[in-house]
Amino acid sequence: MNLNYDSRVCSFTGYRTQKLNICLKSGDGKTLTLQILKSILKSQMQIMLDRGFTTFMSGMAIGADLMFAQAALELRKDYPGIVKLIAVIPCLEHDKNWGETERLQCQELITKADNCVLVSNSPYYDGCMAKRNRYLVNACDELLAIYDGQRGGTMQTINYAKNKSIKVTIIDPTREKLITLHETCQTEKQLTEIIEY
Repeated sequence: MNLNYDSRVCSFTGYRTQKLNICLKSGDGKTLTLQILKSILKSQMQIMLDRGFTTFMSGMAIGADLMFAQAALELRKDYPGIVKLIAVIPCLEHDKNWGETERLQCQELITKADNCVLVSNSPYYDGCMAKRNRYLVNACDELLAIYDGQRGGTMQTINYAKNKSIKVTIIDPTREKLITLHETCQTEKQLTEIIEY
């Protein structure tokens, strides 16, 4: 374990609940459960901590973002005073249309976060989620993603990070691979698979 932590920042992007469930069901015969995916995510965050990442930023969307925030808090229990969770909230009342369970979970995670960033001090508007995603990338040293190739905000965030030469590590549950997009990658064909889990 590296004890010389240098406060590197890891931001996260991933699917909302519905897309995440589709992703978990569409694997190549070795479909992961949500519990296994949570375990893989936490293990990858531990690896990042060992590499000097102590600040973890979540966009606090329903689904994978909340799973990431919860994993960061669990890691913080093991490393108090070292690990920090930053909740990056896109706009006012961003959870307004969520179910009560998810809304309460999000509010609890925000309360426990070390810091909160409100990207836009207004109610939801077209583009506020993309603005939040750009904030996450601009503020990080590396991006961690749960992604299997589906179009949408996660893909756009990964592409934005690639264009900014930010390293991206992808957990792809459908392929059971951990993938790193190196700073020079421009196409999907240049992905380097580094670990099978």
